[in-house]
Amino acid sequence: MRIPILLFTATLVLLSLVTGDSHTVSANYSCGSLAALLPLEQPGHGTPSFSSLYTNLTKCGSGLTKKEAQEAEEHGTDIPTKCKAFGGYSVYIYYSACTAEISLERGQETIHLATQAGDFKQKTVEWRMAKGKPFAVIMRVYEYSGDDLCAVGGKVTGESLIVKGLKGYERIDAEVKVKGTANPNEKAREIADKGYR
Repeated sequence: MRIPILLFTATLVLLSLVTGDSHTVSANYSCGSLAALLPLEQPGHGTPSFSSLYTNLTKCGSGLTKKEAQEAEEHGTDIPTKCKAFGGYSVYIYYSACTAEISLERGQETIHLATQAGDFKQKTVEWRMAKGKPFAVIMRVYEYSGDDLCAVGGKVTGESLIVKGLKGYERIDAEVKVKGTANPNEKAREIADKGYR
């Protein structure tokens, strides 16, 4: 144990002789740090670069096993749709008489995204990524005028982009109105990225 300490001390003394700045070297040594020997951290070094990946909701399979699907058909139960996504998550779409419930699932974790009409118009879910991992999703949702059969039926009266944080990022929870917002997709991404910390 004494040999590495002696070598370290000798290195610091040698540096002080070469640089002629014994004050700086001894100050760093007294802190027990190698800061003087290591490159300084660049500004923004800890800021990740953000990107997006997408889950196509039009190319998904059944959310049930063959046996479960057969039993569901026998009981007249709607078969959910399952879309494999990122970070261990899947997008599930459950159907009722007039609605489609869209959520994210991973193990026992469920994040509800939206209740939409059974013939929902969404084509994709956008995943915001940082350091190779998803931390939030962005999805377009629709508002409906409603009809005699269903509150989420009839004419589409508005569109928004919802921004939802995944586990550990639940603080990210926003909605961007499409109408009246310049570049709503970019605004939604900006909200998601600002919530990452």
